Amino acid sequence: MDNTSSKKGEVDVREELAKLGKDLPLPFYILLQAFLTWMTGKPYCGQQPLFVPTRFYQLMTTLLSLFGGAMGSIAIWNSSPLFYPLLLVSWSFTVGGARKIQTCINHRCIHRQFFGDQRDRWLADGLSTILLTQDFEGYYYDHIKLHHHYDYFATFDNDPDADFLWHIGFRPGLRDKAEDKKKVNLAPN
Repeated sequence: MDNTSSKKGEVDVREELAKLGKDLPLPFYILLQAFLTWMTGKPYCGQQPLFVPTRFYQLMTTLLSLFGGAMGSIAIWNSSPLFYPLLLVSWSFTVGGARKIQTCINHRCIHRQFFGDQRDRWLADGLSTILLTQDFEGYYYDHIKLHHHYDYFATFDNDPDADFLWHIGFRPGLRDKAEDKKKVNLAPN
């Protein structure tokens, strides 16, 4: 199987997009491909990242999103009502920053992977105080002691994440209904 097909007979669209701009000067080609990777969420085979974001970069951009969105909301709210629709944009930045803090930064702190020492606890407690979310101790207990515990990892007994997924309708072994419909539609009459 070559680089341009993911399954037999299928063309990998991202590999086809990698051919765009080959006649451009190298810096422009690299920027075009970086943009296409950002848009598609998939690099072409062998593509190197423009830079590797560090944990501090992730933390700073997340805080910038959270506080920038909040400050933008305040500025919009104190301006003309004509600008109120822009609140949706500023709220998106605020919520995106808050979600990334909880799902990425605090999660790494709970696993002791951000600093690797006591500062993980301090950072998680500080960020959870800002967001008014579960503190380090509570999150650690729920996540490490319940979710990652070897007796019931990804079971419904004491795993709040698996229990939540069960209650919103996810079931083990569920298939994609769109795939099933494709199979039905492709069946001969």
